[in-house]
Amino acid sequence: MDNLYQEKISHLNDLVKLSRIDGQESPNEITFINAVAEKLGIGKEDLKKIRETNLNIEFTPPGDIYHVMMQYHRIIILMGIDRIISASEMNFCLDLGLKMNLKIEAIREILESAIQAPRHIVPVEVIEKIFYKYYNQ
Repeated sequence: MDNLYQEKISHLNDLVKLSRIDGQESPNEITFINAVAEKLGIGKEDLKKIRETNLNIEFTPPGDIYHVMMQYHRIIILMGIDRIISASEMNFCLDLGLKMNLKIEAIREILESAIQAPRHIVPVEVIEKIFYKYYNQ
């Protein structure tokens, strides 16, 4: 399995895990994950395997900060897509950000932005601004 494919599967696995943290995948969460899989070029069968089997998928973050930012943005969108942000979702996003080697200050600012944002959806421009603040010093 090539590294880019593994990175995409890993990201989708994280999205599925996040969508299930509160015990129920909403239709909006399912639709969002399906759209991300399609955008990444991951087929429905592979996504079905992630959803329906207990695969041991190795966490594989992107190699560059731009792709890390894009993945983390998708995670933050999914967290707020049902308009409810639970403590367990916040903890998952914090832990995932740390696994992605993000700076704790950037993670906290992004999570705070999600809490304060209308409908809990953070525009990509806000994420970019936060990343620029912490990664262009």
